[in-house]
Amino acid sequence: MPYEANVTDVAYRYDGSFAGFLCCVFESYARHEIPSEVCSPEEGQLNLFGTREILTDRQRAKRVAVGLDRLGPQVKDRIVTGFLSTDPGKDLTLLRFARRCFAQGPQAVQMLGDPDVAAAFAIERAVNNEAGKFIEFIRFEERDGMLGTVIHPKHQVLPLLRGHFCSRLPDEDFLIFDATHGTALVRRGGQVQYLTMEHYTPGTDEAELNWQQLWKRFFKALTIEERRNEKAQMNHVQKRFWKDMVEMQGGV
Repeated sequence: MPYEANVTDVAYRYDGSFAGFLCCVFESYARHEIPSEVCSPEEGQLNLFGTREILTDRQRAKRVAVGLDRLGPQVKDRIVTGFLSTDPGKDLTLLRFARRCFAQGPQAVQMLGDPDVAAAFAIERAVNNEAGKFIEFIRFEERDGMLGTVIHPKHQVLPLLRGHFCSRLPDEDFLIFDATHGTALVRRGGQVQYLTMEHYTPGTDEAELNWQQLWKRFFKALTIEERRNEKAQMNHVQKRFWKDMVEMQGGV
């Protein structure tokens, strides 16, 4: 089913917020057009045919959000989760997916033969898969009276880690620092917030460092060097995760 809109050469530029993205969806409907690109300010102008600035209007964003709620959790979750992606072009993909679902209803989320639906599904899956890896392989340390860790994700996965670790560690204060994006998820005194953060200082508690050394020794003791297979290890955990896993770091 074709869109009831013209595909234009104009790029939309917005402030990078989710509310701003929803305003891009609103603008697309108001103008009966599909933009050539949707980009945040740091991406700059991506084409030669001009850029339309899309201002963030809370009322317009709310109207689109209510519409997504009506389409059901599968559609909404795909867009919300996909928005955490850092892949180039994900904003336009999600805008086109939203329009497809508004045009054809909640069942459109299952139409993986449609290129817009398939592309949005791939984005959501990539973000969820990465979050799942961090849920499995995050290593906390005792740091300044709380648990702390640093991760280097490709996507902005902290919101997907929040529910798991708040449930898994109900009585613990903790900090997860996303070094890639300079953001930290902090739970202290039962309150959860996201903070801008530039640097993570590792713990210096002697007991904690001793536990780390014991864990490294245990891991090394289980390793049969003659049968060591780095490719097999990477099949279980991609190598980019290793630098944040204490057992994969040097020194015993």
